[in-house]
Amino acid sequence: MATIVNTSAALRVRNEQNRPICSISGVNSDMNAEDAAGFVMGIQTMYNRGKVLARIHSVSDIEITA
Repeated sequence: MATIVNTSAALRVRNEQNRPICSISGVNSDMNAEDAAGFVMGIQTMYNRGKVLARIHSVSDIEITA
């Protein structure tokens, strides 16, 4: 049997010109969309950058049990 387990995630925020604003490592890989959106809106307000784009890059492990 094999399972996929989320191990880590990074949140990357960019402006409309696709220039990086910030990258946060070690975010909860199981966060829901509302939590992620609230966090990104906080960054948007803090940096006063106007519209931003955000992506979550997740790393998963495949656990195989015999």
